[in-house]
Amino acid sequence: MSTPATGGDGFHVVVAEDGSVPASELARLGLRPGTHLRLVPEPDDAAGRRSARGALASLVTPKDVDAFEKAMEDVRAERTALLD
Repeated sequence: MSTPATGGDGFHVVVAEDGSVPASELARLGLRPGTHLRLVPEPDDAAGRRSARGALASLVTPKDVDAFEKAMEDVRAERTALLD
């Protein structure tokens, strides 16, 4: 479940699905009761992203898309009316 970290001091600890880290595993790493741990979450996968495609997909609702499409149709109709 846990392995010593590579490069740098510290440990690589993987939290179990139930949110626990077995005490026996921490003891195997030399950590004793009362030891203070500093946990640092891994950076978001988006940090290594090469493309922005889909980065904001969860922020846009279908209602927003419909409103945008309607606005685009209105603008297109206005431009077309000016040319006539």
